[in-house]
Amino acid sequence: MTGGPARRTAATLMNTADVGIAVVDENVIFRAGLVHFLSAEDAFTVVMQAATVREAAAAVGVLQPEVVLVGTDRVTADVPGDLAALRAAAPLARVVVLLAQEDPLAVKRLLAAGVQAAIPRQASPQELAGTIRGIVHGADRIVLSVARSTLACLRGQGEPQLTAREREIVALVARGMRNSQIARHLVITEGTVKRHLSNAYAKLDASCRTEAVRKAVERGMIPPVMSVMAPPEGYEAAG
Repeated sequence: MTGGPARRTAATLMNTADVGIAVVDENVIFRAGLVHFLSAEDAFTVVMQAATVREAAAAVGVLQPEVVLVGTDRVTADVPGDLAALRAAAPLARVVVLLAQEDPLAVKRLLAAGVQAAIPRQASPQELAGTIRGIVHGADRIVLSVARSTLACLRGQGEPQLTAREREIVALVARGMRNSQIARHLVITEGTVKRHLSNAYAKLDASCRTEAVRKAVERGMIPPVMSVMAPPEGYEAAG
């Protein structure tokens, strides 16, 4: 983590033309690219960079940047809590999250944590710059760059959709495969299987494997599977 200028007070934030930005991303190369682009913009100043939100929390309390830019591969259950702690340390800062994977549940978690913007990780430099300017100059502005299906879910007009990987895993569960068997079949870790299943449970409002499979079939997310020996009720129910 690198330092920056001394503490930026509320009065300083209102009278400076530069927008102080903290950049947070575990991917060193991606983070360096963000810092390079933002530093080249006349109106932006990168005041610090860090690998994780937790690492950044203490520093932003001193630096008080206008914007905290967070890149993330996935929004785990602890991310909203970390973001809430960061915002408590720098209450004037606007938080922009760059999402690697779009997920209605993840977007809901981020908005509940007080995030002002969520856009794709692959957004163009121009879109990123426009998003930062938009939330800085619009006090109550929320910027979302998401698919129509995600927006419909956020508005309560549709059901959360499973990702392709989540559908694949639920379909394998429907065939009676255990987490360890699914992991070997897909060449991923068992922990990754559990994470995808946990997300699928939340989207389907299901409490166990049997219920998740039933609801996924009913909603047409996976095809019906005939003559499957389903695991006993509650078997690996926690994912």
